[in-house]
Parts: sequence; C-alpha cells; structure tokens
Amino acid sequence: MASRIVISIEAPKNKPIGETMNNAAPKTRKFRPATIIAMLALFVAIGGTATAASGLINGKKLVNNSVAGKKLKNKTITKNKLAPKTVKALKGQKGPQGAPGKDGIVSPTFEEFNSMNIPANTEMALGATVVPAGKYMVTANVSITSNATNVVSCSVGANNGGGSTSSVFDPNGNGRVTVPIQLVTATDNVTQFTLGCNAGNQTAGVSGNLIATPVQ
Repeated sequence: MASRIVISIEAPKNKPIGETMNNAAPKTRKFRPATIIAMLALFVAIGGTATAASGLINGKKLVNNSVAGKKLKNKTITKNKLAPKTVKALKGQKGPQGAPGKDGIVSPTFEEFNSMNIPANTEMALGATVVPAGKYMVTANVSITSNATNVVSCSVGANNGGGSTSSVFDPNGNGRVTVPIQLVTATDNVTQFTLGCNAGNQTAGVSGNLIATPVQ
C-alpha cells in the first residue's frame, strides 16, 4: 500500500506568497531516519493486517485429507455432524438371539369331576388336570358321603416335584361334608394335578372340582 506525506503551507495575511515561501523554506522539517523507519513499519503493519484478514482459512481452502485426527479436539464431533451413511456404518452386527423368556400370565384352569363311588379301603383318583408348565396355587373342593367309621382322606398332588397336600373327614358312621384342599406348588415347572380320595372302611361317594391359578 503506497503512502505519501503532504505538507501544507498557508501564507500569513498581508504577505505575498513569494515572501512566505522564502520565509518557509528554511523552516522545512527534516525527519530523522528512526522516525521514517517507524512510519514505514506502521504502514506495513496496517497493510499486513488487512491482507491477513482477507486470507482467513475457510472450508473451501482446506485440502482433502489435510487435517489429521489428532488435530481435532476430543468429543467435538457429534452424531449430528456425521452423514447418515457414516452413522449406519458405525453400528455393529446383530448379536445372537437370547434364550426365550417365560410365558406371560396364563388364565386359571378349572376342572370339575363327576360323582363316583370308591370301594372301602381303596384309594382312587377322581381325575387329573393338565396345565402349562409353571408355578401354581391350587384350590380343590371334594364332596364326600360315607358311612365309614374311620377317616376319609382326599388329596391334591402335583408332578415334577410340585408337592401334595390332603384333608381328612371323619363321618363317624354316617356323614356328608365338602372338604377344601389348597396347595401352592414347590416348583415352577408343574404341568399336571391329580385329585384323589381314600374311602376308609366303607364305600364313599365323592365328587369335586379343582382350579389352578398361575403365580409369578
């Protein structure tokens, strides 16, 4: 950037310009070398700043593959800054399928058993109920009619280590009653329940029902 210094001389009032120039000539200021160098440095600095401002680096001036990864600040590249194809490429492969989970809540299972006669001193099953594998709470009711002089017993049993429980009735020679039985299975893989009775020393007429409710 070229610069120039202009010195303006104004003639005093009522004096000819020639006289003024003659008087002004001896008063011309001479700049010292240090002053000239300082002024030149100032002009260069002003011109250099303008040039630097116009030469700021932008995206158009970056050459492909010119910025190394180590020059990027950690944790500054977010997902939104990446192309969708790049984000998709970062996903790993699908892993193996996991083991199947347990079945959801299963509705209660109800079973009713018709009346039957059980001979004296004989144990017989009224029937069996099949259920989906699981853990259950079972409630059974058995109606008993008997002339036995000793106890009549009825029970509910579960397979696969689910356990069993029983209730007894003493007809005292002539009686009729409905006996409740309850069981909560000890395992969670029960698939069948059996309801049965022992008639005692006389024939017994029995009938009943059973409801199995799954528990978590």
